[in-house]
Amino acid sequence: MSGFENNGFDNAETVETIETVENAETIEPGPQTYSGPAEETVYSAPEYSEPANEGGTSVFAIISLVIGILSIVCCCSQWISILFGVAAIVLGILSINKEEEGRGMAIAGIICGGVGIVFGIIGIIVGAVGGAAASSLDSDSVEELIERLQDI
Repeated sequence: MSGFENNGFDNAETVETIETVENAETIEPGPQTYSGPAEETVYSAPEYSEPANEGGTSVFAIISLVIGILSIVCCCSQWISILFGVAAIVLGILSINKEEEGRGMAIAGIICGGVGIVFGIIGIIVGAVGGAAASSLDSDSVEELIERLQDI
């Protein structure tokens, strides 16, 4: 250890004796082989897009179809049927103009909305005609009608 006495330090008191390890154990590799660093799986977050364009149909098309069906179901309440029919037609046209998926649903919503409007108008006409006919009847003619029905 004569070459390491001062070791570049000016103060010789700080230099300690360096002992060497002569009897160091070496670890021999076993039957397993080292294939390099493990592959890391990198997760990348998916890119987000508009929900209507992820293979689904347009929200307007779905709502148009549902409201169009409701306009047919609610035909007994004429004004609600007409209101739902107009809403279904407007939403269906908006969906088609946006050129989104669900064009068939939008067309079906427009058709159902139109049918609901027609049913609503027919209901209003029947109600008006029936109301006018019922108000023109007097009690004598109603009694005659009941007698004729009983004879049958």
